[in-house]
Amino acid sequence: MDRFEGLRAYVRIVELGTFTAAARDLRIRQATVSRWIAELEDELGVQLLDRTTRTVRMTRAGARFYDQAKALLGMWEDAASAARREHGEVAGRLRVSAPVVFGRRFLSPNLGEFLSAHPELELEVQFSDRYIDLVEEGVDVALRVGTPVDSDYRARTLITTPRRLVAAPGYIKRSPVIRHPRDLTQHMCLLHSGLDNRVTWRFSRDEELHRVDVSGRFRANHSETLLELARQGHGVALLASWLVDDAIGRGELEELLPEYRAPAAPIQALFASKRHTPSNVDAFIVFLQSLLSSLELA
Repeated sequence: MDRFEGLRAYVRIVELGTFTAAARDLRIRQATVSRWIAELEDELGVQLLDRTTRTVRMTRAGARFYDQAKALLGMWEDAASAARREHGEVAGRLRVSAPVVFGRRFLSPNLGEFLSAHPELELEVQFSDRYIDLVEEGVDVALRVGTPVDSDYRARTLITTPRRLVAAPGYIKRSPVIRHPRDLTQHMCLLHSGLDNRVTWRFSRDEELHRVDVSGRFRANHSETLLELARQGHGVALLASWLVDDAIGRGELEELLPEYRAPAAPIQALFASKRHTPSNVDAFIVFLQSLLSSLELA
């Protein structure tokens, strides 16, 4: 047994809760994980885990060992990343999580370029609109679009994009005129789910801030769905410019209150807090910054 592989397996069992999940995460057989843990316990002369048919729990010794094992692995990863950066090497496995719409529009067409530039890298991309736990799910970089969410992770803003208030021409014709943000209280607004029941949209003009509580009978956690409902004339939406500008250009949507500015929507990369950013994470973030700048999304 390679001791570092055994330590990594133990840490992932604790974080994921089962031998099966750890084996899946490490891409090895469950029997191999079980053997490594047994060999680790034999070498240490202590039981690290209490196992039942349904649960795996750390013993008191196992809890102390987990903290030290995780710190040791972190030191090793820091040292390896620093050495790779010095050598200019980008290698190993990189797991990325990205929102569905953003990933489909911008990542999918361009990931081949990143892979070609780093032939020693193994890349896995998960598209999901839910906020994941990076450590629990073994993700190296998670992309976030929109209002930042407090977290324990490091965040790097890649680009900041404007948001636009939009509606279909047909909806505008049959609905009360919108001359001021407060007029939105008379309208059906298309809302992001996952927010509180009370949703407040904010706008500014001439350094004056306007807050308006909006409501509507449709919510979704998928921005493209909100875009489609807006195009069909079912209400007013507040969406990132990169999502709606094409529809505005085709006349499917019209921008409302252009003289009022909604808070910009940052696109951020989140990654686990470490002294040294792993070389593959650093390379991917540099790639994203260059890509988004070239697309002129700001």
